[in-house]
Amino acid sequence: MEHKGAAVAGLILATFTAGTAAPMAVNPPFPRIANCYSVNLTPWSTEQDIAEVARFDLLIGGLWADWTNAEQREKLAANMAAVRKLNPHIVILDFSSSAPYADPEDPTFPAEGWLLQPNGQRIKGWPGTEMINLTRPEVIAWLAQRSVRSVRERGFDGTFIDCMGSGFDWWACNIEHGEPYQIDADGDGKADNREWLDAEWVRAKTELARQVREALGPDVPFMTNQAGDWGRPYMNGILLEDYLDCVLDGRQQWDWALGEYLRWCSAPARPNVTTIVSSSGIEPPYDPWRTLDEAARQALLDRGYGLKQRMRFGLATTLMGDGYFAYDLHTRWRGQRWWYPEYDAPLGYPNGPGQAQADGSWRREFDGGTVIVNPTPFDVRVRLAARHRDYSSGKVAADFIVPAQDGRIFCPTDEPERAGEMPDPSPVFAVEGPEPVVQRGDRLLVRREGYVAMFDERGELLLLTDRKRTLAQHLRPFIVSDDRWRDFAYADTVCEVLPSGDLEFSGKRVDGTTVLTYRERVRLDDASLTVSYDWKALSPGHVHMWRHQVDFPVAQFGGGGYERAPGTGALPPGRAAEPVLSRGLRVVVLRGRDGVGIRVETALDAALVDERHYGVAAYRLGCHPVQGDIRAGQTWTVRLRLTVSG
Repeated sequence: MEHKGAAVAGLILATFTAGTAAPMAVNPPFPRIANCYSVNLTPWSTEQDIAEVARFDLLIGGLWADWTNAEQREKLAANMAAVRKLNPHIVILDFSSSAPYADPEDPTFPAEGWLLQPNGQRIKGWPGTEMINLTRPEVIAWLAQRSVRSVRERGFDGTFIDCMGSGFDWWACNIEHGEPYQIDADGDGKADNREWLDAEWVRAKTELARQVREALGPDVPFMTNQAGDWGRPYMNGILLEDYLDCVLDGRQQWDWALGEYLRWCSAPARPNVTTIVSSSGIEPPYDPWRTLDEAARQALLDRGYGLKQRMRFGLATTLMGDGYFAYDLHTRWRGQRWWYPEYDAPLGYPNGPGQAQADGSWRREFDGGTVIVNPTPFDVRVRLAARHRDYSSGKVAADFIVPAQDGRIFCPTDEPERAGEMPDPSPVFAVEGPEPVVQRGDRLLVRREGYVAMFDERGELLLLTDRKRTLAQHLRPFIVSDDRWRDFAYADTVCEVLPSGDLEFSGKRVDGTTVLTYRERVRLDDASLTVSYDWKALSPGHVHMWRHQVDFPVAQFGGGGYERAPGTGALPPGRAAEPVLSRGLRVVVLRGRDGVGIRVETALDAALVDERHYGVAAYRLGCHPVQGDIRAGQTWTVRLRLTVSG
C-alpha cells in the first residue's frame, strides 16, 4: 500500500520482537494520524481490518489478545507484522497501564497497594477499577514492569501510560457515581492534605517515568497522557487529550494549548510521538455496550463523525507542529477508525514552522500545500498566489474564507475554478461590517462603535472585544445542584433581535426535577452593554452554587490591575498565591498593562478570582444570587453592565 499517496525512501523502521530492542527512525509524511485506545487489532482481524489499521501512523493501545494463549499471541504478532509491512512508518504502543488506578481482579497487583480512605475503604476509579497508592514503591515497580513487559515480551514498539498529569488524580476518584471520599495515602487514619497529595503524586509519577526509561533504554518510544516538565527527560512526547475540546468549550485558551503542544513536539527523545486527540464532544454513557442498544450506539457514532468542523480545527492545529492527530467520539469511547479526506492530503513535509498571521489565524507551508487554522471567533479571508483545492470542500480558487474555530488544507492545482460542496459562511462574521446585528446559526454578532460582542443562542456572551483584543468572555450563569459541578442543562431556548436592536433570550435551566426559567435582556449602546436576567423557579429544589460569572483573559489583563472603591489591586501575571483577589465588588475597573480595560457594574456583591487555580487562564468575576434550598415561584433579578474603558 502506498500510504497517503506518498512513498518515502530511505527510512528505516526496526520493529521490536520479544526480548529484543533496536533503534527506530520514524518520519512519516503529513498529516500524521493516530488512533487512541481502541483500534481493535486482534488475532481475528481480517485483511480489511489490517488495511484500515495500517492507514494510521501511530497506534496507542487497542491491540487485544489473551496473552496466556500462545496461538493468540502468534496470530496477533502476524497481524502486527502485516500492518507494519503496509505502513513502514507506523509506531505501535501498548496501553500498558493507567497510573492512578488498576483492575481489582488483577492477581499480580500488590496486596497493600490500594489507596484507602481514613476508614479503610477503597476508592473507585474509572469504571471497573479502583484507585492505587502511588506513595508505595511496590506500586511504582508494578506499573514500570508492565511497560517493560509490553516491549520485551509482547512485541510492541513502545509503551504508553495513561493519566500521568501533574498532581493527584482527584478527577478519577468515584468518577462514575460521585460518592464523597477522603484520601489517606500515608495510612495515619486521617484525611491527607491536598497540597501534600499533589506533591507526592508528582514525585511518584516522576519516579515511575525514570524507572520505565531506565529499564527500556533510550531508543524505545515511551509516551504518557499528559505530564509536566518533570517528564521531558524521560518521554518521547505526550498525549494532549481533549485540550482542544476545552478550547471549543471556552474553558481554555487556544494559544495555551498550542504552546503546550509545540513545547512537547520539541522534547529531545526521538521519535517524537506527541499527539493531539480531539473529540466530537458528544458524551455517551460510561459503558455504551451495556447501556445502549445497537441503534442508539450507531446514532451516537454517526453524529460524532459528522461534526467535521471539530475534526478540521484539531487537525489544522496539529499541523502547526510536527505531531500526530486523532479524532473520535469522546473520552468515554475512543478509537473509532474514522477517516476523512483531509487525512489523505499530500502535504509531504513542512518548509518551516507555523506562523501567526495579523488576523489571528496561523499558517504553515508544506511541500504539498498550505494549512490554515483559525482559532479566532471571527471568519478570516485567505488569499493565495495561485489556484488551490480546499481538501475539505473541493472548492478550487485562490480566495477562501476559513470560518471561526475551523481549519483548512489547501493544495495547489491546475484545475479550473469551481465551487465547493460546502458553501462559504454567510453572512461573514467579521469585526467590521455595515450591519449592527448579524445572526448566523446559533451565533449573534453585535457591532457598535466602541466594541464588538458575540452571543450564542442561549444568551452567553462569548466575547467582548474592542476590535483589537478580547476584553471579556463567557458571561453566563453557572448553576449546580451538588459538588459534582454539573451545570444545569438548557432547554427550550429562544433568541430574538428586538426592533430597538437589543437582544432577548429566554429558556429553561433544568437539573432532574428542578426547573428554572429565565428571560435575559441585552441592552446595547455605543459605550457599553447591559445584561439583565429575570429568573423564576417552577419547582422546588436545591442549589449548591449559582454564580453569574464573566471572565477576563490573563493574556490581556495579566500584569495589569483593578480599581475599586476604595483602593486598587494587582492582576498578577503569574498565578496569585490565593484564588480570591477581592470581594464585595459592585463596581470594578480592570486594566491591562496597555491601559485598555473594562468597567463592570453589578447589582450584587461580586468576587474577583484568579481562575488559574481551577485550570482557566482568566480572572473571573462572579456574583451569587442564591444558595441552598429554593421554593417554587421564587424569583430573582441579576444585572451586569460592561463598558469598554480606553
